[in-house]
Amino acid sequence: MGRGSFWSGIVDGALWLVFVDSVRARTRAEAYAAGYARAVVRRASRPRAIAALVTEAERNLAKGKPAIAEALYRRAAEAGSHQAVVRLVNWPGIREDRTAVEAVYRVAVAAGDVHSLPGLALVRARQGDTAEARELFQQAIEVGCVDALTGYAAFLRSFGDPGESSKEIQRCRDEMAGGETRAVALLGALLLTEPDCGNEAEAVLRRGAELLENRSRALLAALLLDRGAVSEASELVRRLRATGDEHVRLYAERLAKEYALPA
Repeated sequence: MGRGSFWSGIVDGALWLVFVDSVRARTRAEAYAAGYARAVVRRASRPRAIAALVTEAERNLAKGKPAIAEALYRRAAEAGSHQAVVRLVNWPGIREDRTAVEAVYRVAVAAGDVHSLPGLALVRARQGDTAEARELFQQAIEVGCVDALTGYAAFLRSFGDPGESSKEIQRCRDEMAGGETRAVALLGALLLTEPDCGNEAEAVLRRGAELLENRSRALLAALLLDRGAVSEASELVRRLRATGDEHVRLYAERLAKEYALPA
């Protein structure tokens, strides 16, 4: 055996040991996550069990145990935790792989996490399936997901047919003129993506806010925060926290965290 072959064999052997160790680490992490999930499900209601999984994942991540944290996040995502989904789709080794990101979103959606619909829609659009992306965005809009409004508007601009965004804007204008308040928030979101339509978008969203339409309030709060009108936006976020449904409250909480608004 030549010296080159000898060292090649040593390197191959070392790499194999690293691979085996990584598999064992993943196996141990998955076993721990499975056991922890079974334990909390037996002791707590479903929402509390999911929250416990996320908390345990955060604790292990802080302790420098990313393999266990990832396994726990996966268990939580499989149970429908959007918080866990957000962690996973930004996880090293997952975020670079669209197929892996799609898998995370799909398992969460199957478990009832409608907040993952816009993310899955965007992934499918980037993968070339604009038909499914449209369906997913429409599903998310129907259930009231705020992110779906801006996501759909951006999708039409980037992936839609020529003139499709303009036609959708006109459709919403016609519905709004006919008294259909559900069209207001979508119209505002569409206008936000159009060049030089920021003032019109604000006017539309303010009209929706006057009608107590919380999705319009949510988008208006985001717009005002981007423009530095923190005081007015903070009051809107406070109202959304108090009166919004789960979709609106989730959006409001994210704004509050991102802009460090008072509780």
